[in-house]
Amino acid sequence: MIQSAIYCFTNLSTIQSSISSPLDGQIAFAKDTETYYRYDLDSTSWVTLLNPGDITGVTITTTSGSSGLAGGQASTSGDFSASLSVDINGTTAKASPVSADEVMIGDTEDSNAKKKTTLSALPISTATQTALDNITAGTSTLTIPLTVTVADDGSGSQNVFYIAGGSDSTGTKSPSLDLAVGFKYKFDVSDNSNTGHPLKFSITKDGTHNSGSEFTTNVTTSGTAGSSGAYVQLEITPETMGASVATTTAGTPTLYYYCGSHSGMCGESYLQLIGSLSSGGGSGTQFDQFLLIGA
Repeated sequence: MIQSAIYCFTNLSTIQSSISSPLDGQIAFAKDTETYYRYDLDSTSWVTLLNPGDITGVTITTTSGSSGLAGGQASTSGDFSASLSVDINGTTAKASPVSADEVMIGDTEDSNAKKKTTLSALPISTATQTALDNITAGTSTLTIPLTVTVADDGSGSQNVFYIAGGSDSTGTKSPSLDLAVGFKYKFDVSDNSNTGHPLKFSITKDGTHNSGSEFTTNVTTSGTAGSSGAYVQLEITPETMGASVATTTAGTPTLYYYCGSHSGMCGESYLQLIGSLSSGGGSGTQFDQFLLIGA
């Protein structure tokens, strides 16, 4: 009867003091913790009857390879937590990502909360967007950068413009360049040697120094020659080389560049629009190319 009865006591200490000769397997209940205790003769002590399970030697791991996960953690007792790490070297390569593919990001504007987004929704930098805008056919004109410096022409008495672009990093005196319709030519005049030598265009050779006037159609000037960021940009369109542009004796439209402050700095250099092209036995009349011819 004693082994079959369950006695209630205030706490475990009361159980131990009240039952002086417990029997193996005897059960008692402690009210303070609402725990059942069983007397274990082998250990001569009261042990919890319904002891909650504890982690003993459990290891949690993750598979690598296609899951892209690796790591894991082992624990033998107490509370258990495990962290997973993503090993990009263990992922499966995708040769052709599509815009709907998703990537994980840490949102810095939301306490670095982990979120996902698609490739198509990823933003691009301002510099990248500007570059894309400049090469989008039909919506923007491709900009060709050219660097302008001023130096003596070798005579010891005459300064001239030197223009560099592409692989030419030192600059060429009175260069010959192809300037095509649909392009913007951005002349960088920020070099200190350009100070006092504003680059301008005119339908007259040597411009205002030869009773001509400045040509401003589709010409953009920013800053002062010789100062940081200064440039002169010429956009080549049919309007640029239209009826207002002078023609040579051969009937080809021309546009000269010159220094607004000093004469003789550009020699015979001019923009030329080719109005008649021939290929094989035929000929064409499409205006499709400009040439900057050096003296």
